Amino acid sequence: MPSKKYSSHLNTAVLSLLLAVFIWVIANYEQESPRRDRFPSPIPVQVSGLPANMVAVNDPVMQVEVDIRAFASSWDTLTVDSFMATADWSQLQLGVNIVPIEVVCADRTVTIEAVYPETMVVQVEEMAIRQVDVAIELTDQDELPLGYEAMPPSIEPVSVTISGARSFVESVAQVTGSVSLANQRTTYEEVVHPKPVDAQGRVVDDVKVSPETVKVRVIVQKKENFREVAVRARTSGTPERGYFVSSVSVSPSTVTVYGPPEVIDQMGSVVDVQGEIDTTGATRSFVVNVALDLPDEVQVYGASPDEPFEVTVSIGIDAVIGGATVELPLRLINVGEGLTGELSVPVVDVLLTGPSAILDSLDTSLLEATVDVSGLSEGTHQVTPRVSILAGADSPLQQVTIKGIQPEYVQVTLARPPAPGGVPLRTLVPTITPTASPARTP
Repeated sequence: MPSKKYSSHLNTAVLSLLLAVFIWVIANYEQESPRRDRFPSPIPVQVSGLPANMVAVNDPVMQVEVDIRAFASSWDTLTVDSFMATADWSQLQLGVNIVPIEVVCADRTVTIEAVYPETMVVQVEEMAIRQVDVAIELTDQDELPLGYEAMPPSIEPVSVTISGARSFVESVAQVTGSVSLANQRTTYEEVVHPKPVDAQGRVVDDVKVSPETVKVRVIVQKKENFREVAVRARTSGTPERGYFVSSVSVSPSTVTVYGPPEVIDQMGSVVDVQGEIDTTGATRSFVVNVALDLPDEVQVYGASPDEPFEVTVSIGIDAVIGGATVELPLRLINVGEGLTGELSVPVVDVLLTGPSAILDSLDTSLLEATVDVSGLSEGTHQVTPRVSILAGADSPLQQVTIKGIQPEYVQVTLARPPAPGGVPLRTLVPTITPTASPARTP
């Protein structure tokens, strides 16, 4: 047996060790005391165990806040992932349930002091599944081109499965979608997302539709007894000499006709107006209203059946453009006081263009060629001659254009006569020399 002295030393050593540990714990506790506070981020709640034949119909709380107690070193390392909040739905019953929320922390030095909220309210209904036929509405039928019609749509698949809480599934009156017919002229297909709606047409969002899309095919075809045709007008006769038919336009340029299918099929794509538009002797454009030459039992869509349908035909009449060369005598004007003038050439050639009918009967007395020497003094000068049309604004001669004058410059000598009076300039008779112009075919 150990001696009393040995036992005394052992007791002293153990007591010293315990005292050292106690002092160390006290020192560390004073250095890092725990802190109680609200964790700054909400913790998402994970639910589990919902029976397969049930579905939650409300929006239960899916995140919580926690008050914790932890050392300062732990506070610096904690994240949302350090916590796990769970709710067990395996014991739910039909109706309203109060389910507790459990929160744990991966750091065992952390203590969960409080959870807000501690429970969640879950309203449960029985799961229901139905097969519902898809209804497709054809919209914008009034924007379908005239003379076309759409067949009832074909849908693939013809029905879909809807699932969810029984109250929501039973509230679904139909599953519907729409396809626009605006400006459609051919058969086409479109993928549609049908929506479940109640009896008032409101979308039931809490119901799942499977499959989510259907393929809709719509046959658009032309009606056999309708046809869109172009309108044509023909002319006869010849305008006045020197004029030609420059254009023929019809308004409206196309019409839609209807009638017996066998007649419409034989009409072709063009319909003429009744008779021909006579242009004999015309010298200007004109407009006439003419009825269409339609087969029996055929009418224009939208027109009164009791009155013939007329179109407006505009006939453009333009002059044939020609050219001519006219020789005109020159006349000095604005000669300074006390001066006399002498021209190097007595006449100029004037090149004219315009309607042939006007040039053929041109009165040269209505044209004047002059040389203006205003402001010039004694000596020899090069001056540009000018040609004026001596006719009113309404005169057909205003349609004539002066294209050039030859020569472009004439020499004028101004001098003071040795005796009073001046040497009169000789008077010249103008002549016309036609120039060749290309023939225009109306």
